[in-house]
Amino acid sequence: MINLIDQYRKGQVKYSNFVGELEGALDAGEFKDNEMINKWYDLWTSLEIMNALKGNEVRLEEVSNDIDEMESFLISLID
Repeated sequence: MINLIDQYRKGQVKYSNFVGELEGALDAGEFKDNEMINKWYDLWTSLEIMNALKGNEVRLEEVSNDIDEMESFLISLID
């Protein structure tokens, strides 16, 4: 997921694909920690709302704070 965030920031992935692939990565991970999953969805939901409203017209500047929060959360899971 962190690599996907990097790819989006570099313009290598369109926003709609980015949001969808993030969710796909969560599903593929088959995580069992409900607290972690709920926190992840709390962070992801704001990204999905922007996707629903603007699709690929979302600019990085509009979602950078949300993406930073998601990235920080993901990094905290690794540490």
